[in-house]
Amino acid sequence: MPRADSVAGTSAKRPVRCAIYTRKSTEEGLDQEFNSLDAQREACAAYIASQRHEGWEMRPDFYDDGGWSGGNMERPGLKALLADVEAGKIDVIVVYKVDRLTRALSDFARIVDILDAHDASFVSITQAFNTTTSMGRLTLNVLLSFAQFEREVISERVRDKIAASKKKGMWMGGMIPLGYDVVEKKLIVNETEAETVRHIMRRYVQLGSVADLMTALKSEGVRTKVQHCRNGRTRGGGAFGRGALYHLLQNRIYRGEIEYRGEIYAGEHEAIVPVNLWQQVQAALAANRTARKNGTNAKEPSLLAGMIRDADGRTLRPSHATKGSVRYRYYVSVGQGKQDQTVRIPAGDIERAVIDAMVALLDDEIGLVERLAPGDAAVTQRIVEAARGQKLALREAGTSAQRKVLRTLRFEARMKSGVLGAGICPAALAQCLGSEFEPSDDVRWSLALAIAAPDTKRNQSLILPTADQAAVPDMRLITLVVKGQLARRQLFEGGAAIEFSDKHMARLARIGFLAPDIVGAILEGRQPATLTARQLLRAPEIPADWKAQREQFGFDTHGRDRF
Repeated sequence: MPRADSVAGTSAKRPVRCAIYTRKSTEEGLDQEFNSLDAQREACAAYIASQRHEGWEMRPDFYDDGGWSGGNMERPGLKALLADVEAGKIDVIVVYKVDRLTRALSDFARIVDILDAHDASFVSITQAFNTTTSMGRLTLNVLLSFAQFEREVISERVRDKIAASKKKGMWMGGMIPLGYDVVEKKLIVNETEAETVRHIMRRYVQLGSVADLMTALKSEGVRTKVQHCRNGRTRGGGAFGRGALYHLLQNRIYRGEIEYRGEIYAGEHEAIVPVNLWQQVQAALAANRTARKNGTNAKEPSLLAGMIRDADGRTLRPSHATKGSVRYRYYVSVGQGKQDQTVRIPAGDIERAVIDAMVALLDDEIGLVERLAPGDAAVTQRIVEAARGQKLALREAGTSAQRKVLRTLRFEARMKSGVLGAGICPAALAQCLGSEFEPSDDVRWSLALAIAAPDTKRNQSLILPTADQAAVPDMRLITLVVKGQLARRQLFEGGAAIEFSDKHMARLARIGFLAPDIVGAILEGRQPATLTARQLLRAPEIPADWKAQREQFGFDTHGRDRF
């Protein structure tokens, strides 16, 4: 605020330090001797001079943003201006119009907050209003609303113009592609560079790998196109990177075409790559994409890479450790913070368990027919033959082929409550086996995996029972079930008394309500390896619903439940 002081009988005011801010959205015309920024600055300087009696003084610093949009605050000139405001170097910002400062209401609010916090203000020399009153602020907001609307309309017009031009095959600017020069805003073939483009594509067809192509081009001295920017700087002239090569190999400009939002249009420029070479390159790229997806191009492919997650939904990635000449593979998920646990499970154990479970599923021909082809003899035969073929592939094929089968069936695995559950998409299985059955995709068929992965340890291990062990009843578990039945009878029927504490009796009584098929499986030794007497006794709760019990303790739910 102006301050009047009396010095030697005369009235003097505190200098008001004024900074001029100018902006233009495009770079067009900025190279002229007297451009739009100069015109804005000259008008603002004249206004400041007219207020000299109020103590206004113009700072010599230039805060210019030529070629920057007013739709956001990511502008070097504006950032420098606001930094000086916060440093207490500026009292008033002077602009030609409000929309030079910003075209967004949200950004205007942020700028006003900064100005208010440092006792600064701004002035628009062509728009008179007083922001100290509510009516003045309303007027300013209305002006900014129209400025934002104008900006959005201009953006829509530009987008429509670009779309219409590209549909006519016109090149709309940007980085000039290797193989062309620009003459009067049109692409003209540069024969020397065009031969370089064809050489790159022929070498890719020969090598079949972008990584190998990058190495070969570097040794041959092939460089990217040198680009001359409007500000006088140059870009390019270096070795090709992976991204640049992928872009070049797929750039339809080299076929004389223009691509816009997935649509292809005939271009005004001349093609420099023959159609047969283009097709060979695209076929090689497609084959490499499939190989990466199925893992066939990996030196040691991991069967379940990208298909297994931990209890928090984090994808477990393949990892390994080496001790001497022995290589140990794992699936690992790393926590985001210090409190998060790192999950690590042996890859070999889980991969064998998954393959065994898939083979068991396909080996159950009666179960497959009942689910996918009830009462259809022709489909039954197709399903049985296809299941035998897929089973053979899983048993005898390499990891890449096994991985392809799992991806086809949309296999997923996830740890839940310390148990690793897995499932496949029934619709994908039906399609794979030649059935017309159309089950709902949101109901997955679970796989019976005999795997325990307690999530209380940082380095998790798998417990995989052998066939002999799986058939031997667990006497401790059977004893616990019997005690549970006795506790239930004592609780409701007054049976033989059991001398335990009330807390232990309550735990035993819950076990007495286990589903009959779970009790039968325990008596016969067919329970999951994850179900132990300790786990059963210390379970936080045992639901009354039998289906929920089977899911909680890892029993096969006949493929009807999500895992």
